[in-house]
Amino acid sequence: MCCAPRRRQRGVGARLLLLSNPAGVVLIKPHFPYLCSLEISSLKRLVYILILLAAIPLYRGCQKIEGPPEPDTGISFSGCIVPGTSATLEVVAFNIERFPKQSSLTIDAVATLIKAVDPDIVALQEITSESSFNALLKKLPGWTGQYYLINNSDWNLAYLFKESEISYSSESAKLLYTNDFYAFPRPPMEVKITHKPTGISAYLLNLHLKASGGSDNIARRREAAEKLHQYVITERDDDAVIILGDWNHAIESDPSTDHPFYVFLSDSGSYRFTDMSIAEGTSLWWSYPSWPSHIDHIMVTNELFTRVDTTITYKPEPCYPSYATTISDHRPVGLVMK
Repeated sequence: MCCAPRRRQRGVGARLLLLSNPAGVVLIKPHFPYLCSLEISSLKRLVYILILLAAIPLYRGCQKIEGPPEPDTGISFSGCIVPGTSATLEVVAFNIERFPKQSSLTIDAVATLIKAVDPDIVALQEITSESSFNALLKKLPGWTGQYYLINNSDWNLAYLFKESEISYSSESAKLLYTNDFYAFPRPPMEVKITHKPTGISAYLLNLHLKASGGSDNIARRREAAEKLHQYVITERDDDAVIILGDWNHAIESDPSTDHPFYVFLSDSGSYRFTDMSIAEGTSLWWSYPSWPSHIDHIMVTNELFTRVDTTITYKPEPCYPSYATTISDHRPVGLVMK
């Protein structure tokens, strides 16, 4: 037998007593003060391990379980887009055509495009609802936004701001000419921003002017331009101002006096359409390719002339052939400042 029976002794560990019964079956009985094969310290370790194993499910149940990762949409614009940098201020005007055209597919595609462009500010036109805008914002970690201050059916405006580079207060947001439907069927939305890396501070005016041809629509755009001009010279005369969005009319460097934006185009010392070279260049880079025409513009006041670096129309279609049916009939137009 493994162990002979002993009297209990103080201060000595226990052993297991192995006995044989008449049937030849080996019996194991606890017998103190010794164990045949296991020390008490080993048992303690074993019990401790078992307790830990039993506690793992409870511990995991207390942990915050993260949601599943965002699925890979299979969309990539890396071959078509040159992204922005932290050293420059990139401001983009983007009519996203009754966003979202194809629900979550459009939201995913637009979020992927914005990440590829990597601008600091995006001025958006044609958002159908605040919930759709919030769904887009949720796909853009590190960004915040300002939605339109009124509900204008499918024709709402909004801004996106990259938090790491843009200082912005929602208190600066306001609408202009809310009671002038003739000139402004979509009232312009103004915000004030500061770009932290460059120190550029400016007021932004997000526009979506009256669309279509015809003398009445052109007259409405002309009145809008004249009223914007009056606002800038009376309210923002000493401030840097960027007016951007869907102006719904082509521009030219030598306009006739009946051009709807003549008040700006004729005063090149005070105002500059930074995308003029695009407007007067090949139609391959125009912002509204289905017409084709170039109707999305970015204009700055003379406080920013020396800061202007370049302006580009982003052309995502080669990387995403369903761009026009999924995202928009407009292309984004971006201004880079340094």
